[in-house]
Amino acid sequence: MAVTKPRNRVLIFRLTQDEYEALQIASSGARSLSEYARARLLAPPAPSKIDQQLDEIKSTVARLADLLEKP
Repeated sequence: MAVTKPRNRVLIFRLTQDEYEALQIASSGARSLSEYARARLLAPPAPSKIDQQLDEIKSTVARLADLLEKP
């Protein structure tokens, strides 16, 4: 993927050796550790389990409301 904007900002944070090794394992297949970290940090958040459960409850309530409205 071609970079259209220069990356001139730096973010630094410290990891334990175990965290670093876990990150290396998780990033296998990525071009670099930085590319992997950037992709994970900037990706839209995945819906949480509670959000999925709330969606299911809303759907169920809507279906029940439809059934109660029918003659």
